Amino acid sequence: MSDFDQMQHQAKIFPELTHIIQAKKIPNALLFSGNENTGRKEAAFFFAKGCNCLKGTGLACNNCKSCRKIDADSHPDILCINLLKGKKIISISQIRKLGSAISSKPNEAKFRMVLILNADKMNIQAQNALLKMLEEPPEKTFFILIANKISLLLPTIISRCRKIRFKPLTDKLIEHCLVHDFKVGRQSAHIASRTADSDLRKAMMYLNLGDEIKDVDWIKKREWLLKTLADMVTSDTENCISKGLMLSQKLNFNPDIIDDAMAIMKTFFRDLMIFKLHPKRIVNLDFFDTFTDISQMRESKIFCDWVQNLYETEKRLSSNCSLRLTLDRFFLKIATTKGKLIYD
Repeated sequence: MSDFDQMQHQAKIFPELTHIIQAKKIPNALLFSGNENTGRKEAAFFFAKGCNCLKGTGLACNNCKSCRKIDADSHPDILCINLLKGKKIISISQIRKLGSAISSKPNEAKFRMVLILNADKMNIQAQNALLKMLEEPPEKTFFILIANKISLLLPTIISRCRKIRFKPLTDKLIEHCLVHDFKVGRQSAHIASRTADSDLRKAMMYLNLGDEIKDVDWIKKREWLLKTLADMVTSDTENCISKGLMLSQKLNFNPDIIDDAMAIMKTFFRDLMIFKLHPKRIVNLDFFDTFTDISQMRESKIFCDWVQNLYETEKRLSSNCSLRLTLDRFFLKIATTKGKLIYD
């Protein structure tokens, strides 16, 4: 299921984009916010094709020269900026290079599109350079910024964009798709859909469905990580510190899996927090007995602190703090704030 298949779940957005084209009031910049894989990139190309379709109806015919070029990624006036391989930010040099590319008139398009993926990954210098372009936009050129966290963008950039938010898919909808379209077992679909954070493509990758097969066996990795976390939080303080630092080291040696590991960890600590009140609403149903044991051993008030510490850790990682030091800090906090065993 591709981004474009989700068009039906963004029922208000695509008609809005069509109306903008038909009204012939193309904004200088649009900001598409929302979760990953909610159709934002496909909507950007939908808009670009509609603006440039030679039939001029506001909708892409998908047959004219312009539509075919955009579909083939060969249109000279459709420009895309994204993170370079191995980089965590979009730099000012990329934006300056873009400025040079759009300093002249479009080659053949009615409207040139500049698409900036992961716009919230631009550093401050890059954002300021982009701001100058938005303040004095080139002729017949519009920008589309796609961002997950618009709070990381300068308020002056946000104020110059027409904002369109793409709604996330619900856990139940993703679970239904996995069960009925891919014949996944109900429990596996439940776990994957809620770990994937409203991202169907990610849930499919977890379960090795579709074209994007992951090198790492997510199912085995998840089972190992949950068992390791459970073993850690049920140990005494000294062993908890030791096991936590060992886990930090192992994750640090495999930075490519840290995003998946953080997603699994979020479900683990969330499940601890809600287990006593709503045991049937946990994500990791196959670890029900484990959560029963932990909830009987630890005072439940500490679980909220652990969740808060995890979200602080996630923020630190997103701001490019050292992976090893950040994880060490988190696991040490778990060990030193876990309280006494109820059985003591």
